[in-house]
Amino acid sequence: MHIAEKQKYFISILICSRDRRRELERLVAKLQNMDSAYNYEIVVVEETDQPVPLKDVIYVPHPVANRGIPYARNLALSHAKGDIIVFLDDDCIIHDRWLDNLLAPFQDKTVVGVQGGVSVPEGSRAIGWAESILGFPGGGIRRVLEAKGRVQETREISTLNCAYRRWAIERVGGFEKRLRLTGEDYVLAKQVCTLGRCLFVPNAMVSHEARSSLKKIWQWFVRRGRAEVDVISTKAQGDLTLWTLARGSIILKCCALVFLGIVSRFLVTLLLAGALLFAMLQYMRYFKAWNRSPAPFLAFLLLPFVKILMDVAVDWGRIRGLVLD
Repeated sequence: MHIAEKQKYFISILICSRDRRRELERLVAKLQNMDSAYNYEIVVVEETDQPVPLKDVIYVPHPVANRGIPYARNLALSHAKGDIIVFLDDDCIIHDRWLDNLLAPFQDKTVVGVQGGVSVPEGSRAIGWAESILGFPGGGIRRVLEAKGRVQETREISTLNCAYRRWAIERVGGFEKRLRLTGEDYVLAKQVCTLGRCLFVPNAMVSHEARSSLKKIWQWFVRRGRAEVDVISTKAQGDLTLWTLARGSIILKCCALVFLGIVSRFLVTLLLAGALLFAMLQYMRYFKAWNRSPAPFLAFLLLPFVKILMDVAVDWGRIRGLVLD
């Protein structure tokens, strides 16, 4: 967009935060000093019992009550005035020309949503790099590298780094209020992408703080599994069903292999050979992403272990969501 066209839009950058004040202040300072021709405001919703306003920011505190991130995002939306709404996680680090690159596709009036690229900061631990190569969060570094700099059509948009036209969010009623955990960005993306084109822009980059331990990865993916069940139970999005979850379950697949092993050793041997071949092909794909990234060699070695941990954690989260929540 030319400068005159950029100034026709007013942008709201929305950040929801809890227990990460240092990271929040770092991000706000970076946003306030970035070079961009867009007119924008920064809206911060912080869940805290000790609110401390931020200078030159629309600061909206709310007391710690575990209302969930969907509530916080809708609260931020209610204070935003922009024609285009940008979402960022509070622990992101924006790269050069991030905002201009993220918003460039909106010169096409058919575009209603844009997802930017996500990596982890250089110097992150190998575990964080492994998670990013496996595609988390927001597609990770693998999604960026596989795009090869090209803008791509998508229906997968994460609020850790994205933008929507305001009217599109309002048309679908904002974030799903019935969700208790997360998954609200998944539901919103599915709904908004029916209203127009949604794009992935790999060069609208942010670095997202990496999870630094297997324990943190386990906790996040358990929460993800619980959130999937929450989405299904509220019937917020028809694309996600119990059958979808069952097909992707590593625990059910292992149980099926054990059963088939009892019935027919030949059949289970054949299936194991097929699974091994599929795993090798996937590992080659991950190798390409690792080879083109700054990730250390240890990250490549950790990939299969981190992948299995993710899959088992998601399954446990689904079981917990179905039985205990």
